[in-house]
Amino acid sequence: MNKVTIQVQDELKDRKPNYVTNSILDCVGFWNREGMMAVAKNRSGEWGDKTTQKMANTMDADDFLLEMLLRDCKAFVNSGFAKSSGEKYECGRTRSHVWIHINDDRVLMIHS
Repeated sequence: MNKVTIQVQDELKDRKPNYVTNSILDCVGFWNREGMMAVAKNRSGEWGDKTTQKMANTMDADDFLLEMLLRDCKAFVNSGFAKSSGEKYECGRTRSHVWIHINDDRVLMIHS
C-alpha cells in the first residue's frame, strides 16, 4: 500500500486562524503521520468499529483518509466554539477533496 499524503490549500486570506481551522490542520497532521497505519489496522479489524473497518476494506486509502478527516471536520465545525462564534461554519466532501467554509467563503480545501 503506497503512502497517501493529505495536502491543504489554505484560503484563509485576511482571516486569522482560529480554534476550528487550527484543529482541522492538526488533524491533517495526524492523518499524514498515522493514516496508513490506521488504514491497515482498520482493515485487519484491530482498530475501529464495523463501519470504519468496512470502509477501510472497500475504499482506497486516500478515500478512507479523506472520509475520516471529514468526520473530524464535522466535529470542529459543530463545536461549541463554532456555534458561539457568530460565524457560519460548514464542511463537506466531494470525491476528491474536503472543504471548509466560514460564512459561505471557502477557507480550506483538503485533498490527497
